Amino acid sequence: MTSSESHPKAMPNPRLRSLELALSVLGAINCILISILFSLSQIQVPGGDLSDIWPLPAIYFLEIITLGIMCVIAVAKNQDQPNSFWSGIPWICSGILFAFVILGAWTIGFYLIPAMILFLIVGIMGDRRIKGDIALHLIYFISGGIAQSILVFFTFIR
Repeated sequence: MTSSESHPKAMPNPRLRSLELALSVLGAINCILISILFSLSQIQVPGGDLSDIWPLPAIYFLEIITLGIMCVIAVAKNQDQPNSFWSGIPWICSGILFAFVILGAWTIGFYLIPAMILFLIVGIMGDRRIKGDIALHLIYFISGGIAQSILVFFTFIR
């Protein structure tokens, strides 16, 4: 059996690909707007300035913006190849946002739920379209969430 027979070629569907890209852009817009709005709300308190939110939570806001942009780039770069590196990025981004949703449930987390869900849907759609490995990408999702949770935990321990 040749390698082309072991992974059947996915049928390209431009509508699904366009929908994936649109959903990832919506998720990225959510990430960017929420980060900017929460940054401005921290700065606009009486006597507040940009140095009040640096380094934390400003680094987290930059991370959230980067996740949104990275997911859009991954969806745009993801071709119809099941073993593509890019197909796992939306899952990782969604997992990291899941950690923010859980750990920041009473602040920014609630507002990041739409982006997390959109990135997860994009990951599932991409895997179904290219016949990717959903089980492996679910591990990426969980690993991204655990890694972000550990990072946040050790940031606040010191």
